[in-house]
Amino acid sequence: MAIAAVALLGLAVAGALVWRDRRGPARPNVLLVTIDTLRADRLGCYGARDATTPVLDALAGRGVRFETAVAAVPLTGPSHATILSGLTPVHHGVRDNGAYVLPDSVPTLAEAFRAAGYRTAGFVSGFPVDRRFGFARGFDHYDDRLPHSDELGWGEYVERRADRTTAAVREWLEGRRGEPWFAWVHYFDPHGPYDPPPAWASRFPGRPYDGEVAFVDEQLGVLLRALEQSGPLARTLVLVTGDHGESLGEHGEDTHGVFVYDSTLLVPLILAGPGVPAGHESRVVARLVDVTPTLLDLAGLRPLGVSDGRSLRPALGGRAMPDEPAYVESLYVQHQLGWAPLHGLRTAAWKLVDAPRPELYALREDPGETRDRTRDEPGRVEGLRRGLQALLSAPTPDARSEVDPEVRERLAALGYLGGAPAGRAGTAAAAGSVPAAGRASGRDPKDGIGLINRLGRGVSLARTRPEEAVRELSAVLAEDPGMLLARRFRAMALAGAGRHAAAVDDLRAIEAAGLLSGDDLVVMGSSLRALGRRTEAAAALERASTLLPRSPLPWLARGNALLEEGRVADARAAFEHVLALVPDHLEALRGAGDAAFVGGDLAEAGRRYGRILEVQPGDVRALVKMGVVDVRSGRGEEGLARFRRAVEQAPQDAEALLYLAGALSSAGRLQEAIPYFERSLAASPRSVMALNGLGLARLQLGDARGAAAALGESLALDPRQPEVAKALADLRATGGR
Repeated sequence: MAIAAVALLGLAVAGALVWRDRRGPARPNVLLVTIDTLRADRLGCYGARDATTPVLDALAGRGVRFETAVAAVPLTGPSHATILSGLTPVHHGVRDNGAYVLPDSVPTLAEAFRAAGYRTAGFVSGFPVDRRFGFARGFDHYDDRLPHSDELGWGEYVERRADRTTAAVREWLEGRRGEPWFAWVHYFDPHGPYDPPPAWASRFPGRPYDGEVAFVDEQLGVLLRALEQSGPLARTLVLVTGDHGESLGEHGEDTHGVFVYDSTLLVPLILAGPGVPAGHESRVVARLVDVTPTLLDLAGLRPLGVSDGRSLRPALGGRAMPDEPAYVESLYVQHQLGWAPLHGLRTAAWKLVDAPRPELYALREDPGETRDRTRDEPGRVEGLRRGLQALLSAPTPDARSEVDPEVRERLAALGYLGGAPAGRAGTAAAAGSVPAAGRASGRDPKDGIGLINRLGRGVSLARTRPEEAVRELSAVLAEDPGMLLARRFRAMALAGAGRHAAAVDDLRAIEAAGLLSGDDLVVMGSSLRALGRRTEAAAALERASTLLPRSPLPWLARGNALLEEGRVADARAAFEHVLALVPDHLEALRGAGDAAFVGGDLAEAGRRYGRILEVQPGDVRALVKMGVVDVRSGRGEEGLARFRRAVEQAPQDAEALLYLAGALSSAGRLQEAIPYFERSLAASPRSVMALNGLGLARLQLGDARGAAAALGESLALDPRQPEVAKALADLRATGGR
């Protein structure tokens, strides 16, 4: 009896200690890391022989690695909604990127931690989880500042590299002393287009995806070492996972989003920290809906209430847990093309994909999902289908949202087709969801994956490599002449390639079908303006702003058109309208600054450019324009310093180099100026301004022959320069040939 009493007392004390650890002042910090587009089999700890992921491998060594972890949907936005809510897309309502906003009625992990007294922060690196889609709810601090395309070269505010994100997290963590915190860190790098930093590109020739993964691994190491050196790591739970995988050509799919095979659904899931045993591998199948309940349980907090997931805490100690089926879906091509949706149910041993031609796979014997077993196992198909239909019968909150052209452009830069759900008034046609017949075709995605791949490539290249995009999209239209989405993006690519008449022809064809959208009108207005058809351009842009009253793009286009026409006051009003819609919209600030500058209001121009630099300190164009304001205002040295900083930020930027050269030349530092004129011309060989500046600098240094060469080239490019023609004639008359 005495022994039993002592044993009970010991259990009570142990229970009190656990309770104090979970509920008292020693609550753990929680670090949730999601790595976008991360296949589990690319990590060393998941069996990759040629992997370079020492940080993630070491984390698995000091914690628990789940052998199998399943995403619900192979798309960034919906999958993160699942991770942060513990609900499947059926219950949280977010079914695609860009066209949905996580409803306020859906409780989130961040809200639970904040309600429990945690400081909460989110740091995201990709546009699909921008705050406008509802992901910032529950966070005291939400850092979704993405760099301008000047920095990355191919996208417009769509991605931030892992090193920048890590630096932002470390800065925030420096201010956390004594209070528990929850931080979500999202790294986007492995998402296409694959573009690792040069050092990683050279280490992984021909394997840019693996280079991106290795770079993120290194940056996660930087973050974890910072936590270790400052102390919090020992009391921090760390969970690392991916939001979805990447096909990399498997099943014919180039990237992700279309199919629900394991190549795009299996992700790593690694958990380490206080209370987590070291070096354990769990064979319990984890699902991303389990992330929220698991973290809340380990932190000693109550569950969110309704949840599709469960805590995996028992599995951390090696206990078996019953298999819970994973619901999977992709409605991507249904939304964008009117093709059939894909729904599926995955157990530890079997997967059913419910499509026009259903598929069944025995996963243990056929992990590559290469042998369809539907004919062999009709009873299993029906059993899984009944379970799937029961899940789909639940009511789904309406999380759909109108998609403006700016959102569509940013998603297109990442390879996503449109971003609007079919069936919502005003968005289906705008996104290209209506096929040639004017209604959904229900086509099985398996039958058109080659066409989808080509369409995706064309869409992603439309802004950055327009001629290549035109070739891809023309091939799509040759196969399917009625595909509205391909024609819409081909018009955009044609405009980007300077083929404005052809762009207008494509848009007129869409207009003839009665499906011209507001963003089509923006492209049409810009092309008509480039063709000198200003009246038609103004009418198109006015129609666009009427159709899209809350979108910044038509108003930006109108502002730029008005500024070109010299209607400064009207242009300023258009840019102010954008700023009323989206405070601190950088392009609107830039336009307002340009309008003020043209109108002679240097103080107002400086205020606008200065605000850009407060929001985006490395913005090269703003640095250059602020430098021009400084010079015009008599602050030559300040202007010169800004031009130098711009060149440091972008060493091959022709405009920054030109203005630095011009400022040096004006200051009489001609020898120093000439190399910058030459570098500017190397970046932009047909720049008349750079040729003239170079010619005059050489002339003042007594290099008549060099001056004549530069001025002669300038005059050949633009003969309408009487002063240059006279200077060149004088040089030639005196022997400068």
